[in-house]
Amino acid sequence: MDLSGGLEQVEDDLQELSLERTITKSLKTQEEIDRLTVDEKLGDLERAVYLLSSGQEVQRISVVNSLPQLIQDNAPEAMRRVVPKVREMLHVAGPDVQLAATISFLSILEREIIPISTYSSTFLQTIIMSLEVKDPVVSNAWLETLLSVCGCLPKDVIKREILGIAVAKGQLSQSVQSRLASCKILGRVATKFEPYIIKKEILPLVTALCQDIDYEVRGCMCRQLDSVARALGLENTKSAILPELVELANDEECFVRHAALDAVVNLLNLLDDDTCTQTIVPLVCKFCERSMEADDTTLPHVAEQFGRLCHGLSVNVDEQQQAWLLEFYTQLCIQGRMRDAQSPPPPPRTPSSICDEDRCAECRRNAAYNFPAMVLFAGPKNFKVELYNCFVSLCEDPHYIVRRTIACGFHEVAKLLGSHVQLIQQELVTLLNDNYIQVLEGIVPHLPETLESLVKGVGGGLSEARTMLYSTNRHQISNHADLVQSLLTCEYLVAACSQWRLHLTMMQRLACVVRVFTSDQIYSKFVPVLFQRLTLARVLPVKQAAGRTLCVIIRHNRRQEHRQELICRLIEALCHSNKYQLRMLFVDVCCDVMELFSRRFFKEYFFEFVLNLAHDPVANVRLKLCSLLPRLKTQIKLPGDRQLLQQLEHCVRRLLSHERDRDVAAAIRKSVFELDKIQVAMETLTQRMFMEEDLMDQKKEEEEKMLLELEEREKKEHEQTKGKNTEKGKGKGSKGQGRRGAHNRGHRTSVGKTNSSELPSASPKLSKHSLHSGSSENMTSPGLTRKYSLGSKEDRIKRTSSNSPVAGVSTSHSKKSSLKKSSHSLTNLAASSSGHGSPKGGSTPTHTRKKGSQAR
Repeated sequence: MDLSGGLEQVEDDLQELSLERTITKSLKTQEEIDRLTVDEKLGDLERAVYLLSSGQEVQRISVVNSLPQLIQDNAPEAMRRVVPKVREMLHVAGPDVQLAATISFLSILEREIIPISTYSSTFLQTIIMSLEVKDPVVSNAWLETLLSVCGCLPKDVIKREILGIAVAKGQLSQSVQSRLASCKILGRVATKFEPYIIKKEILPLVTALCQDIDYEVRGCMCRQLDSVARALGLENTKSAILPELVELANDEECFVRHAALDAVVNLLNLLDDDTCTQTIVPLVCKFCERSMEADDTTLPHVAEQFGRLCHGLSVNVDEQQQAWLLEFYTQLCIQGRMRDAQSPPPPPRTPSSICDEDRCAECRRNAAYNFPAMVLFAGPKNFKVELYNCFVSLCEDPHYIVRRTIACGFHEVAKLLGSHVQLIQQELVTLLNDNYIQVLEGIVPHLPETLESLVKGVGGGLSEARTMLYSTNRHQISNHADLVQSLLTCEYLVAACSQWRLHLTMMQRLACVVRVFTSDQIYSKFVPVLFQRLTLARVLPVKQAAGRTLCVIIRHNRRQEHRQELICRLIEALCHSNKYQLRMLFVDVCCDVMELFSRRFFKEYFFEFVLNLAHDPVANVRLKLCSLLPRLKTQIKLPGDRQLLQQLEHCVRRLLSHERDRDVAAAIRKSVFELDKIQVAMETLTQRMFMEEDLMDQKKEEEEKMLLELEEREKKEHEQTKGKNTEKGKGKGSKGQGRRGAHNRGHRTSVGKTNSSELPSASPKLSKHSLHSGSSENMTSPGLTRKYSLGSKEDRIKRTSSNSPVAGVSTSHSKKSSLKKSSHSLTNLAASSSGHGSPKGGSTPTHTRKKGSQAR
């Protein structure tokens, strides 16, 4: 007992000691507090002058950061009192203050707070003097500020204040850092002057820096030759710049050769055809040959720029040179593959590690990046002969980073190939089945463009969206079964990884299958997967994306029975689910339906089911419904939807009078005021002609009717074809068989006959309790068949109204004035209930919202 008491005393002492140390470290001495304290009576300028003179470094940084605003508010006084203090302080200031000053000085010029002349005499001089700071980080920051300032200053100021500094720093007697700064300044100011000034004052120094003894200076000046050449013009470039460029391309240092190749690429659009043919093409060919022999990073850099080189020189090469360039590109694509073709794929590595560890893999990655440019260079007609083997090699490369790069540009290659795109369909299947998630990240975001390019390439494409919507998919992709299976495999791999955002992208992109595959293929292959993700996905955005994709599939499905069953399954899986999260998801799906379908479709199949969520036992579901109520009212058109309007008002009345949850009660009161602002539209032609939303709704409704008409037409054609075949076979079969065949044909025709002016009934025939009670315990499983039907819309409204738990509800038709009166009465009821809670006699039981993962 004594030992335990002693241990407790020791622990208490240790805790007190650590607490004292924490307090001691966090508190400042009185002397430090006095140094940081500033008189509150001082104005902004006085406070800035005081802090610059005797303040701490953090206070000086604050003053320097606020310098543009101080000058803008009171320019004369700030320039007279504060700016001199800043310039004086910078001579002894630390790196943080210097870096803050670089940003403030540039901001003052860009915002044009003071005249250029004033800026040149004050801030520009400080910038130039600060270039001599010994700290390389600070010195480079001031140099970048000077280069940015040069773009805003006029020509005369640059010539007077900056050009002389650049020439002086470029002398051989100066340090390497000074000569590097001179190269950058010359490249920036060259475009400000006329060619004769450049030729007289700048070009001699440029030539000298291109021949400098230090390779960094030669490479830096080489990267500025592009801007100097554009300022000089074509003739002076041919005589003065090209000889230096050719010499730099043959430099012994790899860094200089890289810069020379970049300069050649940038100058291609400036040079004329003769110069490119006689000088640049031989130079590029020789450069490529040397890079293949060199054991350094030149070859990956050539692969990086090879696409731009070939595209820029495409009009200047003959057939023999073009064939040589394509052969060289082929070697780039298989560089290093011969030695590791039999080895297993390496473990995942970052792009930087691949660049350092495997030069050949980096070369192939750059070649894959430039593949679209090479397709343009060779032409789609020559793709199979010249580039197809390279494409296959890149898609099957052992390094995942190469496959990822070619996957990122796959859609561009598909667009460029046009009618020859079917050649790369098998490679698309290969990439979709890749086990590396990084490769799938490259191919998934551009799936719609890739698949639509495949469709257009097979059949020439379809010009109108409506034709694409209602086409019978004549232009089908060959071997579609492999492509369907690869898409499903890709979705499975993406769903199994931890990157839910990629899975979200996959769910969104799968909506493009309606433009590629038939309705039967989509219904049998993709719909089961989408319903599984709709109900079992781990994150809500993926579920929402799956629901929207299912709505798109329903929108474009050509078979009436498929549409019916999909709508039934949606309602059963979400609206009648045992999980309140899925019932909340049903509200999101209804929003998608209202966006994609006509008002008539939504009112026919979803309106009454979403209203039944007002009886849901979970408050979160009712709360989600409240946000949808104003949008539901916009779907109503009088006088045809008079009963739906009454049904909506009854739902709102019930929530107002029986809701006990505070959040839901507040949400329904807010929705009532929004509902009162919405005017119910009348179905008059004069009003509908001038409303864009109504015109879009008419278009959607016409497309939905067109689907029914096309389906009816196909059924009739199918029956006529079967009838002809049966008549031909009468002589071979017995009379009884013919009668049975005729009887069966008549039965099938009667079943398939549909009124094209009305949409099909597509909701399941469920019990009254399961439809209207709002409870989810007695719901049936989502496996529905086509035998389920709810009957006509009027019957459903009568059943819903007769089973409504609100007493005194009448479903008879009333006049327009009485509807408006009842609508306004909702506002009064909401106002009367806004000051206190729900009525004590409400029939809705109180349910506490779930916490944790089930909370809103």
